[in-house]
Amino acid sequence: MRSDYLPDDLKSLWKELALNPVPVSADGLRRESKKLRGGLRLRNTFAAAVCVFAIAAYGFFFFRSRTAMERIGSVLSIAGGINVIVQFLKRPGQTVPDLGAVESVRFYRAELERQRDFHRGKGIASWLLPLLPGPIIFNLGFALDRPKFAPIVALQMAGFLALAAIVVPLNLRMARKYQRRIAALETPRES
Repeated sequence: MRSDYLPDDLKSLWKELALNPVPVSADGLRRESKKLRGGLRLRNTFAAAVCVFAIAAYGFFFFRSRTAMERIGSVLSIAGGINVIVQFLKRPGQTVPDLGAVESVRFYRAELERQRDFHRGKGIASWLLPLLPGPIIFNLGFALDRPKFAPIVALQMAGFLALAAIVVPLNLRMARKYQRRIAALETPRES
């Protein structure tokens, strides 16, 4: 089946949309804001649930651990989990107040910029970097104290670090998504 749009048609459509953007209504912005808030609520709830589970697990390990290194790793993991919860809950989606279209656009744009900044650069570092040392130290202490489990711990650490490495590109992708939404709100300046 042939496509209705050929590549040249897509380019001209893209240029036309850039010159004449689709107007954004206040109701449309409220719908988009509600959708954004719902997504953020789901993200924050999931992150908090995972962190609460990790905090409970490392709290248990703190009391059951045999070495100081495992206890230090447990404490750092608990602190990292609490930090993640705080960082995510500090950035809930905010409701668009009953404003005119121009003020609604400004508000929604500010909200998108806030979320974009959370998903890149210092935003990622504010929650991901404090989370990493605790599990690493705990697992090193565990492997040193129980050498027969070292291969399993090495595999677990590889998975943990791979997951951390995957989180960064996913967050940068989210930042680009927010940036595209911000760019879609921009209208050309009239001369």
